[in-house]
Amino acid sequence: MIDLSSDQLFIQRIVGIAILAILSFACLQIMAPFIGPLLWAIIITVSTWPLFVRLRTALGERRKLAATLMTIVLACLFVVPIVLLVASLSESVAGVVTLLRDLTSLKLGEPPTWLANIPLLGTYLDAQWHKAMVDMSATLEQVRPYIEQTATWILKQAATFGTALLEFLVAVIISGFLYAGGETLAQATQRFALRTAGERGLTLVDVAERTIRSVAQGVIGTAVLQGLLIEFSLIVAGVPGSPLLGFLTFLLAVMQLPTFLVWVPAALWLGYEDQMGWAIFTAAWGLLVVGTVDNFLRPYFISHGSRLPLLLIFAGVLGGLLAWGLIGIFLGATLLAVGYTLLYTWLYEELTPTAEAGDALTSQHQGGITKFSPD
Repeated sequence: MIDLSSDQLFIQRIVGIAILAILSFACLQIMAPFIGPLLWAIIITVSTWPLFVRLRTALGERRKLAATLMTIVLACLFVVPIVLLVASLSESVAGVVTLLRDLTSLKLGEPPTWLANIPLLGTYLDAQWHKAMVDMSATLEQVRPYIEQTATWILKQAATFGTALLEFLVAVIISGFLYAGGETLAQATQRFALRTAGERGLTLVDVAERTIRSVAQGVIGTAVLQGLLIEFSLIVAGVPGSPLLGFLTFLLAVMQLPTFLVWVPAALWLGYEDQMGWAIFTAAWGLLVVGTVDNFLRPYFISHGSRLPLLLIFAGVLGGLLAWGLIGIFLGATLLAVGYTLLYTWLYEELTPTAEAGDALTSQHQGGITKFSPD
């Protein structure tokens, strides 16, 4: 047996730490392209794990079959709508290019009667419409920069959704593997938390799991409902492309953006088509139903699952969205929940004896004069 001196042991540890650091850095570099999809896969798997367990039980504990079916369902829910949306945006770009080329030959008819009755802007819009009827070229020169900016924006959004499509596709595939080995991965996570933070680590794992699930129910669930409600109203009103508009509403609701960005243009289009009844219905439905359902449904779902202050979760959702984008909705809420739990536990453990001492001192206060014990 080799007897190493203290200096040799110190050098040995330094070399070991350096090798471990280099190995960790290399692993992170290798996994960097997959961190986003992996995080999404973890969020999706944790959020839908109860559904997977029910499906697995219904299939007689056939884990692989249940994981395959869940993967197919997730692909239909996430990937297919994004494919349709990207295709629609690409067609919109082609339409805008064609519009820029052929707009000078466009002949406008008489403006709708309701246009002049719009408060504040009605007279101006009606005058511009009549001006365009006489000289379309002059009007085109005024709006051409805005049309070009719109085309550029649509093209950028198509590229963004294309990247999101690839990321979600990889995330869905990873989710299938996570479903298949869920219990093993959960046990490994718990063992890691137990070794690094003791019993408190297990509590934090449970907090993170409940927060992810409650945010998914509150944010994603409410967004799905709003998308379906918008799609229902648009189908009833006869607006073309209602499935894509419903999915766009879902995306806006997930990103905490107002849904009127969808139903207001739809109502205006119906008004332009002289369908004022359906235009009023679409606007009223969007304002009174779609625009208000999240005010009570989202807080209920979030508070029902997380058992944490609602304001904390909302701050995490909005702050995470601003900091890290769509995935930050879950990361922000989860990190704030874990941090809040750590702070609360630390304060509670540290302040318990202090509170007892404070009660003892309070009992010594009489008439505003503190009586000090010689002990």
